[in-house]
Amino acid sequence: MSSTRIAVTAGEPRAHVDLAVGALAPRLISRDRTHARIAVAAAGMVLLGGDHVHLEIEVGPGCTVEIEDVGGTVAYRGARSSWVLDVAIGAGGTLLWHGLPFVVTDGADAERRTSLTLGSEARAVIRETLVLGRYGERGGRLASALDVSDSGGPILVERLEAAGDAPEPGVLGGNRVIDAVIAVGFRPPTQPGDLEFDLPGAMARHLSDHTHGSPLDRVWEAWVAHGRERARTPESERTPEPKNTPEPERTRSDSPAR
Repeated sequence: MSSTRIAVTAGEPRAHVDLAVGALAPRLISRDRTHARIAVAAAGMVLLGGDHVHLEIEVGPGCTVEIEDVGGTVAYRGARSSWVLDVAIGAGGTLLWHGLPFVVTDGADAERRTSLTLGSEARAVIRETLVLGRYGERGGRLASALDVSDSGGPILVERLEAAGDAPEPGVLGGNRVIDAVIAVGFRPPTQPGDLEFDLPGAMARHLSDHTHGSPLDRVWEAWVAHGRERARTPESERTPEPKNTPEPERTRSDSPAR
């Protein structure tokens, strides 16, 4: 399948927004000089067995892009399918994406890969909800990878492999829903149990057997508000962000699920 592309650069009087339709169809909702809200929906029925969906997002320097997921994604029974997201965020840019559930049905074999590259002072807040099976199903196989890096190297590298019909101890247990909010490029307000990265960023995660009533709704709102505040404040006026421990040298945050 052809790639879907979203590219936003600052402009006068409105930002320039370049949209290309592939398996997904992006639609512009609103924009101003440096900010764009864009809805993304399936252009057809995806993910069928053997489908390969690729989405590229480029956030220009100093721009803020908000993505609204419409309808979520369902991976259906059949040959291995893939859903790949590649994001490049320019200096001082911000990406906010509240993803809807990614559901892996019985008999499905799905691979999901998300890659973010951050420029200087760039930041992102992403909501990912992975679900094994529809109501009454156990779910198929899922391999999900998340890779975040900047010019200095990796910030977060994570890979999850799970199968609804063959649960493994220490992975999901009896849960079928993995809900997560990931913030990178700044230090959001965290709670006990959240994973704080060595470099600015954190992850809040909730495991459950259903998608409703997640406590991460409040986390998403708080972290997005904090990210917006950091985006509006010029670098010269910012106070240093608190750090729990000294960072004498750069290290990588690996968060393996198995």
